[in-house]
Amino acid sequence: MGSSNKTIVWFRRDLRIEDNPALAAAARDGAVFPVYIWCPKDEGQFYPGRVSRWWLKQSLVHLDQSLKSLGAQLVLIKTHSTLSALLDCIQAIGATKVVFNHLYDPVSLVCDHNIKGKLVELGVSVQSYNADLLYEPWEVYDAKGQTFTTFKAYWDKCLDMERELVTFLPPWKLLPATGTVAKCSIEELGLENETEKSSNALLGRAWTPGWSQADKALNEFFDGHLLDYAKNRTKLGGNSTSLLSPYLHFGEVSVRKVFQIARMKQILFAKEGNSLGEESVTLFLRAIGLREYSRYLCFNFPFSHEKSLLSNLRFFPWQADQDRFKAWRQGRTGYPLVDAGMRELWATGWIHNRIRVIVSSFAVKVLLLPWRWGMKYFWDTLMDADLESDILGWQYISGSLPDGHELERLDSPEVQGSKFDPEGEYVRQWLPELARLPTEWIHHPWDTPDKVLKVSGVELGVNYPRPIIEIDLAREHLTKAIFKMWEMEAAAKAANLNGTNEVVVDNSDGIENLPIPKVILRNNTPCATYSSNDQKVPTCHNSEGNQLKKRSRFTQGERPLPDNGHSPNPNEATSRTIEDMNSTAESSMSKKQTTSRTSFSVPQSSSSSKANPFMESESSEMKQSWQERSDMEQSSSKDRAVED
Repeated sequence: MGSSNKTIVWFRRDLRIEDNPALAAAARDGAVFPVYIWCPKDEGQFYPGRVSRWWLKQSLVHLDQSLKSLGAQLVLIKTHSTLSALLDCIQAIGATKVVFNHLYDPVSLVCDHNIKGKLVELGVSVQSYNADLLYEPWEVYDAKGQTFTTFKAYWDKCLDMERELVTFLPPWKLLPATGTVAKCSIEELGLENETEKSSNALLGRAWTPGWSQADKALNEFFDGHLLDYAKNRTKLGGNSTSLLSPYLHFGEVSVRKVFQIARMKQILFAKEGNSLGEESVTLFLRAIGLREYSRYLCFNFPFSHEKSLLSNLRFFPWQADQDRFKAWRQGRTGYPLVDAGMRELWATGWIHNRIRVIVSSFAVKVLLLPWRWGMKYFWDTLMDADLESDILGWQYISGSLPDGHELERLDSPEVQGSKFDPEGEYVRQWLPELARLPTEWIHHPWDTPDKVLKVSGVELGVNYPRPIIEIDLAREHLTKAIFKMWEMEAAAKAANLNGTNEVVVDNSDGIENLPIPKVILRNNTPCATYSSNDQKVPTCHNSEGNQLKKRSRFTQGERPLPDNGHSPNPNEATSRTIEDMNSTAESSMSKKQTTSRTSFSVPQSSSSSKANPFMESESSEMKQSWQERSDMEQSSSKDRAVED
């Protein structure tokens, strides 16, 4: 080990010491200076919500303890400029290199590219690594070298690719690099304010952040729950899923480790002739694949947090109804399963994937709310808030992906409640005002006889709202909106073909007030070539010839949901085409600069600083009327912040 070399290890969402390529490389090269830089300005519109910041704070404490046991200490820095903070660290210790692990969300792609370019211009050696994916986005393309635009084709390709076995042991010892920088304590970082601490204290009863706890959660799932994953994964309660999502988001567990252990389990199940076990692993790996796919799409289409991948959705007449958005957020839509899900989200920062599908579909299909409003609210409230997965989920549910839900498909919450919560246990847990309602009425209280309502203590319109809109009427509105969308798209195409100056309203501008200039950069290359491991920027793609199979525009009756919630269905093709395939990280930055003064705002809540009124463990509080709490909203210093 050459102690003359001093390397800064820049931690972000890779808060672990095992299977951390950047940390391992720095440890092999010489002295190590681990640093975490908190720059709220860089977070912008995607400033983390309360529960996500709570998790980050606990995880950083755990990482610091782990690094100390190896001989180094995590330096925490709060700053207004990440680049300036890195330069201060370089100067303080006389660093010879900066290393970090890749991120793939649209915001980080731009920031990382610019920071790396500036450091290289200043003569600083920079190296970046893959610690978050099985395969880098630029490694997976079809036979023609084009980007995959359907999940099944992408994941099939990934499963056919060779993978090297990796070892997960952390460095044996770290040689610390010494130097004086303006560092701060975990409290001074400001991830948690005093008004949030009482609510956050309850989170610790259900979750324990940190990479070692992630390892325990992984082993517990594989040893106790993986076998029955295929039959239990749609259950809304208990340990029906792995609960690994927040650990994966913060990089406390390596996705390569998760994949590798799961594949070993699959081999053992096959050897034993255990078909249920094999199916369970296949479905679990598919969920891992969706996480990979979310990063793949964000890398190749870095505008995806701003607009849909399919061009016709630009013309959909979204209804920017703030009252409906508020009712949805607060769990006061009058549909018990939807309301229960939204209240659990508010209370715990986590909801089952099935519930995520149900509540997001309700927002988009029933209330016709802009999908980006829902995406931003999930980002603000989810403990495992993950921008790439958030984008994939909401684009999928709103019909914005080639293999996503048909936009015209509207599933009844009543039918879904009977299917996924047949005894009404989930609804009773989160809607205490309906707890005494008989099971036969629990998912459609509006049909309950007056005598039964009275005995159950339910007063519709008083302590529980009537339906915000009837489902049949919502279907009618959705159908009209889709017809209007197709008409406007046809008019736009006709105007372009005729070469006229006819103006056709683009509802992504009108409703969301988000003008997005077309910025096309060709022949772009990274500012410097570092190694085969280094982060690349999105390449240019040609959208010509990306015609997809046509599917029926309208469906009759109810259709069952796909087996895995947000997962795109490969059999559901569409005639719509992917637009702006040539967008790049640089064009995303250009759009950010040009729209920052004219961006649309997600509706503001009336009160954002009050403590969370519901926690699963606080049964006495849960029995209070939701009406008394209707104006209380999710606590966040960037509550419903502007969308860019």
